[in-house]
Amino acid sequence: MEWLNYAVSILSGLAVAIPLVVKLVEYVSKSIKEKNWSKLLDLVMKLMSEAENKFKTGAEKKEWVLAMVKSSADTINYDIDIDAVGNLIDSLCDMANVVNAPVQESK
Repeated sequence: MEWLNYAVSILSGLAVAIPLVVKLVEYVSKSIKEKNWSKLLDLVMKLMSEAENKFKTGAEKKEWVLAMVKSSADTINYDIDIDAVGNLIDSLCDMANVVNAPVQESK
């Protein structure tokens, strides 16, 4: 009967440890992605600058940048949220429109 107590102790320990390990893996994975966010931002900004010279419409520029980011992520087997990148591009464009808005002189 003593082995039964050991088995129960081991199983109850595993029942507690497994969810903790799963949460730890999720946390580490999220941390790694957040650390790469600045590199992704740099890449997106460079691609947006390059797209300015290659395409005329904003939709073509965004589509090309998204395709290049997706291609780069697939090459290194990096899981990326393409919707978040699309929102990032839209935010950067909105910010550029505000920063580069023509100055209106007051009369």
